[in-house]
Amino acid sequence: MAYQTVNPANNQLIKTYPAHSDADVEAALQQADALYHSAWAKGDIEPRLAVLHKLADLIDSRAEELAKIASQEMGKLIKQSRGEVKLCAQIARYYADNAKSLLAPVKYPSELGDAWVEHHPIGVLMAVEPWNFPYYQLMRVLAPNLAAGNPVIAKHASIVPHCAETFAHLVREAGAPEGAWTNLFISQEQVAKIIADDRVQGAALTGSEKAGSVVAAQAAKHIKKSTLELGGNDVFVVLDDADLERAVKIGVQARLNNAGQVCTAAKR
Repeated sequence: MAYQTVNPANNQLIKTYPAHSDADVEAALQQADALYHSAWAKGDIEPRLAVLHKLADLIDSRAEELAKIASQEMGKLIKQSRGEVKLCAQIARYYADNAKSLLAPVKYPSELGDAWVEHHPIGVLMAVEPWNFPYYQLMRVLAPNLAAGNPVIAKHASIVPHCAETFAHLVREAGAPEGAWTNLFISQEQVAKIIADDRVQGAALTGSEKAGSVVAAQAAKHIKKSTLELGGNDVFVVLDDADLERAVKIGVQARLNNAGQVCTAAKR
């Protein structure tokens, strides 16, 4: 599988990225596992939240540059890329502001005595993400897991390697330690080996039903958690009393946003 940046406007090959070897994968696993067992993951949440605050600020300060990279690599309109970049900063800032309360212990009083629910990091996670929202798909995995203390190894789509590298560089520049977020250019076979590894506790995938069934089966085989966001066949409903002119405008947007390459796009 070649990881390449190709300008979709003219099919010009801009750059080919070298794949990561099995030795690179092992090094990434060791680094992520060591971080999971460190004070960074299991200690005070404030240093992790500070990284998210810094990451949001970095994204805001480089918004136009990031938007151009996305549009030039995967082809969406620059206006839509700008919106995606803005959303990523908002997600990082949301978890920076709210994760402490979301992860706080919860007391459940009862006649038999009080019970408490406490949240602890689960461990290293494997994420497989698609190209249609090349930053957002990564941010929505990173932000909650960084706050919770879960290191993530990510395999992004092979046609958006520049976005994948750029995102990883931003995370490191924001102050995240090595292993908190690791971008790997790897094959499906290497993904399967990572999911099977005892140091990995779960997998997440956004993509097709076929890809989701493969990752779900791999995780289930090793009794590990998995979360899947798969394709849809969403209905656009127009009721009898609807404003048809407005419905047409919304229907076009719902079907053609991001060239219609969205799992929640109206399809029937």
